[in-house]
Amino acid sequence: MVFANALSKAARLVELQILFARSPSRSFRTEELATKLGVAPRTVRQYLSELSTLGKLPVYHDGKGWRLVPHARLETGPFKLELAEATAVYLASRLLLRHSDEPNPPVRDALRRLALVVPESMAHHMDALLQRTLADPLHPFAQAFRVFAYGWALNRVVECQYHPLARVEPFQCRFHPYLLEPALWGMSFYAVGFSELAQDIRIFKLERVLAARLTEDTFLPADVTSLLQRLEHSWDVWLSEEADVEVRLLFQPAVARIMKETIWHPSQKTIQLQDGSVQLTFHLVPNQPFVNWILSWGPQCEVLHPPSLRQEISQLLSNALARYTSHPESPPAEGQG
Repeated sequence: MVFANALSKAARLVELQILFARSPSRSFRTEELATKLGVAPRTVRQYLSELSTLGKLPVYHDGKGWRLVPHARLETGPFKLELAEATAVYLASRLLLRHSDEPNPPVRDALRRLALVVPESMAHHMDALLQRTLADPLHPFAQAFRVFAYGWALNRVVECQYHPLARVEPFQCRFHPYLLEPALWGMSFYAVGFSELAQDIRIFKLERVLAARLTEDTFLPADVTSLLQRLEHSWDVWLSEEADVEVRLLFQPAVARIMKETIWHPSQKTIQLQDGSVQLTFHLVPNQPFVNWILSWGPQCEVLHPPSLRQEISQLLSNALARYTSHPESPPAEGQG
């Protein structure tokens, strides 16, 4: 218990420093800080006194709340993660590396820094991840990632050359990056923002950005709450003006347990049927990633509703069957025949 309390106090002291570092001109009431940290107001005052005495957080009370001393230089300094936190960081890093198939130096740099704050017993795991990280700063994707990251963080307009999948030729565009999103069903990253060319919200796949430049022009931060809600209720990184429809899928008993133990979408409703199969119901706009996901289950999945989606899947499967049955014999391997 003493060990746990010590960890909690150390984490809260760092959290206090971060709060003031993020808002150096703001005044924080004692009760507000107590709520954020989950401690009593008296404990907050003790923490502030301790940090101020050590010179780690020079604050004073202005009669309304606590604020930093003018022109104070505040550094949170290095921190260490305890084992459970370090494990979470390792798993997040592992997912990040498996998610992207393009060289990305910022990922390698981030992992290198994280390796310094995990316990020594886990450092070799992070080192192993570092050795498997591709890092080519001159790669087009690496350059695009860095430019869009800066544009997103600093509200700066990005000029880019983009080659969408549906067009033969690329085009030039000025883009306001509001969000950066990883794809759920593919090794890709997307920028969601305002296209000055289209005068509307667009989604750019960073792997399709041929060149990008950060401009000095700024844009007003967008209210990303509604964008996040739309993305969370879509299938993968996708925005559509169409109304959601009810989709019902029937999964065979062989995959019933997988279906029941996984939340594939926020709107999901799961019904266990008497024969061991499972029915999943979603409310969404069926898009190409969703169609591909259905197809990935092969004969284990049947579309019950809507009829248009059932017909689309049926036609795709018929086309696939025709391709296989029209060439019953495999061509000879190279060097044979």
